[in-house]
Amino acid sequence: MMIEKTNITYIPSFGNVADYGWLEIDGECVRVVDIHSFDDFGQTQDTFILEDGREYISQDEGETFQETVY
Repeated sequence: MMIEKTNITYIPSFGNVADYGWLEIDGECVRVVDIHSFDDFGQTQDTFILEDGREYISQDEGETFQETVY
């Protein structure tokens, strides 16, 4: 398995344009269609589901991301 480092930035929504905002992944903006947050014993995990079906997880409130691979 090869780990690939990509530049990912969360862009929050501006009103009703997109309810959850966007993730900018290596210069490409992809709309977030759902965000699921899970909190257990003081550790929070946010799952960002994108319109193309990809999922990214953040465990530090959107500072870093990890792609979910099934």
